[in-house]
Amino acid sequence: MKKPIVLILLLILSLSPLIGILGPIAEAQSSSIYIQTSSPQYSVLPGSQFVEPLNSTMYLPFAILLNFSNYSSLNQELSYVISHPGSYLTPSQFREYYYPSTSYVNSLVSYLGHYGISYEGDYGLILVFNGTVGQIERAFNTYINVYYYPYKDIYWFGKVGIENIGPFYYFTNNVTPSLPYQVGKYVLGIVGIDSVDPRVFSALRYAWSIPMMDGRGPSGKGLISSAVISPVTIQGYFNFTEAYNKGITGSGSTIAIEGVPECYINQSDVKYFWSLYGIPRTGSLNVVQLGTDTSGGQSGENELDAEYSGAFAPGANIDVVFSDGYVGGTALVGNSLNYYYEYYYMANYINPDVVSISVTLPESFLASYYPAMLYMIHNIMVQLSVQGTSVLAASGDWGFESDHPPPNFHIGVYNTIWYPESDPLVTSVGGIFLNATSSGGIYSISGWDYSTGGNSVVFPVQTYELTSLIPFTPQTVRTYPDVAFVSAGGYNIPEFGFGLPLVFQGQLFLWYGTSGAAPMTAAMVSLVGHRIGPLNYALYHISYTGNVKLPDGNDVQGYVAWVPITSGNNPLPAHYGWNYVTGPGTFNAYYMVEDLGIYSS
Repeated sequence: MKKPIVLILLLILSLSPLIGILGPIAEAQSSSIYIQTSSPQYSVLPGSQFVEPLNSTMYLPFAILLNFSNYSSLNQELSYVISHPGSYLTPSQFREYYYPSTSYVNSLVSYLGHYGISYEGDYGLILVFNGTVGQIERAFNTYINVYYYPYKDIYWFGKVGIENIGPFYYFTNNVTPSLPYQVGKYVLGIVGIDSVDPRVFSALRYAWSIPMMDGRGPSGKGLISSAVISPVTIQGYFNFTEAYNKGITGSGSTIAIEGVPECYINQSDVKYFWSLYGIPRTGSLNVVQLGTDTSGGQSGENELDAEYSGAFAPGANIDVVFSDGYVGGTALVGNSLNYYYEYYYMANYINPDVVSISVTLPESFLASYYPAMLYMIHNIMVQLSVQGTSVLAASGDWGFESDHPPPNFHIGVYNTIWYPESDPLVTSVGGIFLNATSSGGIYSISGWDYSTGGNSVVFPVQTYELTSLIPFTPQTVRTYPDVAFVSAGGYNIPEFGFGLPLVFQGQLFLWYGTSGAAPMTAAMVSLVGHRIGPLNYALYHISYTGNVKLPDGNDVQGYVAWVPITSGNNPLPAHYGWNYVTGPGTFNAYYMVEDLGIYSS
C-alpha cells in the first residue's frame, strides 16, 4: 500500500486451513438448506428501525455465489500438498474434482426460473440473476424490508468500524434465505438482496481515495527525502545480486498481480521504470483487461506492483489482471465481485507461481457484513495452494489493528486487520524503513512505524504457528505479518515521508507503503525456480540460525536467511523474535531463496 505524492491517485489499502468451517450453509432438515452467509451477524444493522416491506414489484439484480464440492477430499488434498511440496493439481484437475457440476448449475437455474427469475449468465462460481422482490422472497423463503439506520457510525464486533456514514435508509432480508437441499447444497451466499454492503463498500472506497496530502496535517518538502533510494541499491543491500550473479532471475516463473477493479495501467510507465534503473528484463509484461469500465482511472498502485516485482525478478513474467465492470454491476456490492473474479481468473487461466496483492478489504468488515465474500476468496486461496501457488499480500499502512494511522492521514476505518492478508494460506508482508545517506545509500534499517499487524477475528491459530521455529510466535489466533520488506525510506525524513521511486504517467514520483514490500517479496519467492505452495509453512520452519525443518520432520542446515528487526513501533515495539511490526523479520534474499528451495525440494 503506497502513497504517491503530487497527483491524486487511487489509494487501495491496501487449518489447519479453514476448510472445516467452510460449510456455512446449515441444513435444518433433509429437505432444506439455510444460507447463513446471506443472513450475517449484522444483516439488519443493530439499532435500525423497520419502515415498510420493500415494493414486491421492484426488480433486483442479484448473484448466487457457489461453494466447492467434496470438501472432505479437498481437505485431504490440501493437507497432502502441504506435507508433499511439488504434488500439485492443475486448474483443470481442480475444477473436475471440486467445482459443482453443470447438471447441478442447470438444476439451480431451472428452480429459480420456475419463480419467474431470469438467468443472466455465469462467471465461474458466480451466477447472475434478475427478479422482482416478490419472486425472490418466494424462491428463497424470505422477506425483504426497508429499514432506517439513525446513527452516524457503523459498528462491528462492538467497536466503531466506519465513521460518518449515516444516517441512511436501506433494504435487507430479515429471514435467513433457504432453498431445497438438492438445488441449494452448493450455494455459498447471495449478493444483491440487501443494500447494506454496497453502501459500506462505497464508504470504504471513498476513504481509500482521499488524497494523502489534502489538508491532513504536515505537508510540503519536510515530508520528502532529498535522496532517492533506487531499486538497484535495495537489491544490493538485501543480497538479491548474489542470486542474479548465479543466473537466478526468476526465468520461467509467473507473478500475477491483483488489479484495482475498474482501473488500468500504462505499460510504458512500467517499462520506462525498468529502463531508468537499468533492469535487464527478459520476462514478459502482460495485462489482462476483463470488461471496459475503467472509471477508476490509472492505477499507480498496480504500476508500483509491476515495476518492483519485475525489477526484483528480472526473468519472471508479470501478469496484471483487471476485472473492469465484468461481473454483476454496481448493484452487486460495488465492484467486489470483480475483485473476487480477478483471483478466480488467476487460479483458472494463469496458474501463476506467485500472486502479489496490494488491494485488500478489512477482515472484520467482511466477517460482519459480507461473510460470503470472505469465504469465496478463501476458497480461491485453497485452490491456488493446491495448485502450488504462493500468495503474498501487503499487510497495510495504518499501524497495529489499523487504529494508529500516520499523523498526516485519517482513514476512518477501525478495529480491523486486512483480508486476504489474514488468510492462513496467504503470507502477509509487513514493512521496514531504510535510513538513507544523503547520497541515497542505506546505512541502517528498522521496523516501519506504520506497518499493520494484528489478530484475526476469523481464523484460529495455525499449525505452522504452533510449530514455528521463530521465537515468540503467538499461539492464540492467526496473527500477522509473516515477513517484512522495504516499505519506506529516505534521508533525514520522518517515517511517514517519501523516499522510494515510482514512474507514473511518464513522471518520477515518490511513495511509501507495504504495497511495495509485497511485490518485492513475491519477486524473491519467484527466484526459487519452482512452485512452493502456501509459503507460511516454509517461512515459520526456517530458524534464525539457518536450520530448516522439512515437511517430513527432518532437520537440514541451510543459510542464515532471516534478519530479525529489533527497533520500530506500530505503536507496539519491534523486538527480537516475532513481533506485530515485522513478524519474524526481513531477509537476505539469496539465502532465503536457498532455504526455501531446501524446504520445498
